Order: sequence, then C-alpha cells, then structure tokens
Amino acid sequence: MAVRTVSELEDRLDAALAWRRIELQTLKSQIRTAYKGSTHSPLTRALSRSGIALLYAHWEGYVKEACQAYVDFVAKRRLKVTELNDGFLKVVLNQLNKRSAAGDEAAVVALMEAVRTPDSARARIPKDSIVDTKSNLRSSVLGEILSCIGFDADGFSTKSNLIDKTLCDGRNAIAHGRDYYPNPDEFDSLHDEVMAMLEEIRDTILLHARDQMYRRVS
Repeated sequence: MAVRTVSELEDRLDAALAWRRIELQTLKSQIRTAYKGSTHSPLTRALSRSGIALLYAHWEGYVKEACQAYVDFVAKRRLKVTELNDGFLKVVLNQLNKRSAAGDEAAVVALMEAVRTPDSARARIPKDSIVDTKSNLRSSVLGEILSCIGFDADGFSTKSNLIDKTLCDGRNAIAHGRDYYPNPDEFDSLHDEVMAMLEEIRDTILLHARDQMYRRVS
C-alpha cells in the first residue's frame, strides 16, 4: 500500500508494530509460565531460546519496514535536489555517481541537472537501496540507515552493546546451534528494551514526517 500522507504513514507504522507487540508479549508470558513450572526443563529452554531469535527478527523486521515506509513517503513528495536534507542528498548524489561511473547515460544527465539547475532538478531517491539491514542489524548498520534518511543516530549510541552483544550475538549463537540459554529475567529485560527501541524508531519517523525534516533547513 502506497504511503502518501502522514496519517497513512502513522497507520502503517502502528499496524506493523501492533502484531509484533502482541506476538512478543504472548511469548514472554509463555516463557514466564514455563519457568515457574520447571526452571530448566526442555520446554523452558526452548521457549527462552526461541524468544531471543524472535526478538531479533522483530527488531530487524520492524526497523526495515518502518524506515522503508518513511523512504517511500519522502519519495512521494517529489522534492527537488535543493530541498533534500543532507542525508537524502548524499544518497541521491552517491547513487547517481555510481550509475554514471558504470556508464548509465541517464544518470550522467541527471547528475548534470543536479549540478546546473538544482532548484528545478527532481531528486531521484533510490527507494530500494537505502534501507539495507545486511541481515544482521547491528548498531553500525542502524547508524548507516538512520544517517541516510537524515536522522540523528546518537540516541541509539548508548544501546550499541545491547544491540550488538545481547541481541545480535545472542540470536546468532542460537541460529548457529550453540547452547545459549537466557533465563526468563534476562528475556523480560531484553524484551522491554527492544520494544522501547522500536517505539523510538516509530516516534522519530513520525516526528520527521510531521515536521518535514526530510527537507533541507534553510
């Protein structure tokens, strides 16, 4: 579904977050129940391990879906080159440079227009290549994505250890068959922190969309 208005963007972000919240909350409850029944039973271990894998899946999945919805929203604005914020402008020019170097004549023309008549040149936002989670959404990858769309990634700098070590490394350990078993208290804490980060992503996107922060500040 095309995202054309702030209201549609908000609906898209909320819908994408709602089912993830329900699924994770349900699993969190099941892990706690299993833990009360038997601390180290196979069921408790299996649920806890699957919980970490699912937390990561929703972390990467929501960031990718939400940021892509924002990129699509900005692309629908059909802005001129001079109207873009620094993040989007860098992406547009870098993409044109790469295509030009590869012999794409249309990109050469677009790049010339961007230089000679930036006030009238249409910004060609490469929608399909900006949000790349690289199948391992570590803090450095998140920073790259947020920078490309003009967001300040400093708010997540204090979460780098949580994202890289606890979430990504934990998920990788489980996916690669290692005996990583977080106890329910650790899962509860990680669950709450991941949900808080997803809500922060949502709120940041809506703030930028409402205040038109995808535009260059004069």
